[in-house]
Amino acid sequence: MALIALEGMHFQAFHGVHPAEQTLGGEFVVDVVVRAGIAKSAATDNVALTINYETVFQICQLEMQKPKRLLESVVMGIIERMKHQFAEMYGLKVRVRKLNPPMGGKIAESWVEEELEFLSDCPRCKRKFILYNPGDCWARFPNLHPATRETLERQFGGRCLCDDCLRFYAG
Repeated sequence: MALIALEGMHFQAFHGVHPAEQTLGGEFVVDVVVRAGIAKSAATDNVALTINYETVFQICQLEMQKPKRLLESVVMGIIERMKHQFAEMYGLKVRVRKLNPPMGGKIAESWVEEELEFLSDCPRCKRKFILYNPGDCWARFPNLHPATRETLERQFGGRCLCDDCLRFYAG
């Protein structure tokens, strides 16, 4: 497992709860660290098989262009875009820093960071698999019979199964 990171991405943006922040904007710094496997991309030297830095930057740039009141909302927006773009992340850490926040005193920065783990153990086969949204594992297999789903949820305590196991039950 490797770490792939873009640190110190600077943006001028309009995030904040105060009207002045929403009008004048401020300087923000974004750091993104992804945990992922790199064996396939390293063996083939193929950028399509890894976490593309340019794409990560563009995701952050897009999210920073959308004014939000809270840094928490900005962080979660970046995370959601990353999950939609990259299917092979084992973990993700996003930090958004606001430089010189207007609080009536000298403050270097304020920041919000979220770190998520996407590797899960399948309760049936015990293999590790990537699970971005624990609530959607059943939705990925709409042809799974409702009675089978109910039995599996009960048998495994509501925990998601890997795609291989769900495919087995979906037929």
